[in-house]
Amino acid sequence: MNPARSIALAALAALPALAQGEGGAPPVEPALELVERRLGVMGTDLQLTVLGEDRAALEATLDAAEAELRRVEDRFTSWRDSELTRLNAAAGQGPFEVSSEQARLVARALRVSELTGGAFDITFASVGKLWDFKADPPRIPSAEAIQAALVHVGYAKVKVDLERSTIELPAGTRIGLGGMAKGYGVDCAMQVYLQRGIKHGMVNAGGDLKALGLKHGKPWEIAIKHPRDRERVLAVIPVSNTCVVTSGDYERFVEVDGKRYHHILDPRTGYPSTGCMSATVIAPDATLADALATALCVLGPEAGLKLVNGLRRVEALVVGLDGTVHRSAGLPAR
Repeated sequence: MNPARSIALAALAALPALAQGEGGAPPVEPALELVERRLGVMGTDLQLTVLGEDRAALEATLDAAEAELRRVEDRFTSWRDSELTRLNAAAGQGPFEVSSEQARLVARALRVSELTGGAFDITFASVGKLWDFKADPPRIPSAEAIQAALVHVGYAKVKVDLERSTIELPAGTRIGLGGMAKGYGVDCAMQVYLQRGIKHGMVNAGGDLKALGLKHGKPWEIAIKHPRDRERVLAVIPVSNTCVVTSGDYERFVEVDGKRYHHILDPRTGYPSTGCMSATVIAPDATLADALATALCVLGPEAGLKLVNGLRRVEALVVGLDGTVHRSAGLPAR
């Protein structure tokens, strides 16, 4: 087996080493209280969970993590005025000054775009603006409109200057960070946990999940459900100190004249992707996992898993359009 795959496999359910007490037995830890909060953020359900001894400190941590997620949402949303919408409005006007945070996130998105051969591409928004799944009736753009918009799609069109914190978009090109901003928000919320000394906890934003430490001494167990039968569990994955992100055509979709249209667009065609029903990615950070899960929905099982199998500490479970379940080389069959 490839040594990198062995490392990746071991990382999936690796438990933190326990200090040995007298006689070789682990020391008895005080009982930890679990505090959980459920709310809505970034257009999805949010579950924040922390474990510790001081309930007041745990509640304060949840307050801070929630505030951090809302800050990320306010900065990167495309549904209302934000730094992102102001950048898009400045397309064609030369380099536009943004926060260093936004410049870094866009630069990372471009690297993932290159890695995936454009299957993940934040300029999809140039054609994505034509689709409105919330309209009544839903708005399905014409083939002519899609072809005209595709001229403005292409990650190579985006110029980022990290030293000056500027981003330049050509006229007609828009970017959208929906394919990785939620994962980035999860990473930021988990950073709040770490800064406040939390050793065990979880952040779950509508399927973008990051698990820290253990849940009452055992790994967190994440159930992966079938995209067409949400009562059917395909796999239960024990995780600790890693991320699990699932994307799929079941999240937001409409049916028009018997045809299913969903929100994950293929940047190469301008239409909803046809790669697979769902893709679950396990990776060290949620930002990367979020972007890769989106890319796999475009690439499909064969090309998607070929990509994943070449990445260190990344695994995936993909459900093809025919319902067949595919897994990466380092993911246990069980």
